[in-house]
Amino acid sequence: MEVNHRAVFSIGLRSPKQQAKLEAQRDALRQGEARQADAQQLEDASPAAEVQRFVQASDEMAAALTQFRNRRDYDKKLGHLADSFERVLDEEALPKAQQILQVAKSHGVSAEELLRQARALFPDDSDLALVLRELLRRHQLDEVVRKRLKALLRQVEEQAEPKSFKAGINCALKARLFGKALDLSPGLLRASYRQFLESEAPEAEIYQDWVSSYGYQRRATVLDFIEGALLADIDSQDPSCSGLEFGNLLGRMSQLKALRSADALFVGRMLGNPLVCRFNPDEADWLLFLLSLLQQPQHVDALLAETVGDAALLSRHADHSSLLQALYQACKALPPSLFVDEGWQPALLEEFRRLAGIAYRHELTEKRRES
Repeated sequence: MEVNHRAVFSIGLRSPKQQAKLEAQRDALRQGEARQADAQQLEDASPAAEVQRFVQASDEMAAALTQFRNRRDYDKKLGHLADSFERVLDEEALPKAQQILQVAKSHGVSAEELLRQARALFPDDSDLALVLRELLRRHQLDEVVRKRLKALLRQVEEQAEPKSFKAGINCALKARLFGKALDLSPGLLRASYRQFLESEAPEAEIYQDWVSSYGYQRRATVLDFIEGALLADIDSQDPSCSGLEFGNLLGRMSQLKALRSADALFVGRMLGNPLVCRFNPDEADWLLFLLSLLQQPQHVDALLAETVGDAALLSRHADHSSLLQALYQACKALPPSLFVDEGWQPALLEEFRRLAGIAYRHELTEKRRES
């Protein structure tokens, strides 16, 4: 990594390209926060509060699971569809399924028209296939209708992209449970799992995308969902990936969990330092700083300017030195494997030492003037 050396610890100086990228990242993060603003206020970031939220979420998911089981038993008693569409991530699944059934019963309806109307009701192939399978489990279907639905199901399965199709089915219950407990869209969670299977992006970029989509407050729980969905997919009767692919995905999951742990330590260290908080007490800003640093450590000057620039202009050089020392220690504790290139960490630490040295010399000058 080539580090951009400067003569001083400058605040606010960055290229238009760097500025545009940083502003785009910040906008994405803020949009994620805005989507969560009406749902909840900012929560306490202490470890005790994190544990309390995890326990509460677990209780809510357990309650949701009980609710779904009770609903299934109730549906069976009423003679409704066998699995009551628990894995269909459309809240209007039952009435829409009845519409498909009515179209299939129509005299002279073509296969093309039946497919068109079915896709209009269930645009996601995984949802549509699950609905058709449930309809076909009914014993009272007319034989002509049954043949039409079987042909429709076969057509949907043949036209669907296999990995996305199977993954959507296998992760659906996890998506519904987490969506219910966390007030998130199950469909959005399912889409995130599908994207994870296909993504070749660095883990830090994937993690940052989740922060942008769901808000920084929920980043840890979203990772819990992705892990749960992956394990459910692996254990399913018709998994979406090969054993080799799942092996690679489990390796990526280990990296993401290591990143979550490093995130908690790094951000906790920043927010637990009163001096650092005088520069910037915002959890979201320090999270963005960390994720950007893992992907673009060569832009450390610009990232510092974006995170603490305004406060640094009004701070003493002694405080600059202390801030840089705190950042140096926090970055030194990061696992090298979390950087896009493991060789970047030593150069980053050297740059922090250089900046700290400059700040210290300014601090000495400042003290001489004061005395």
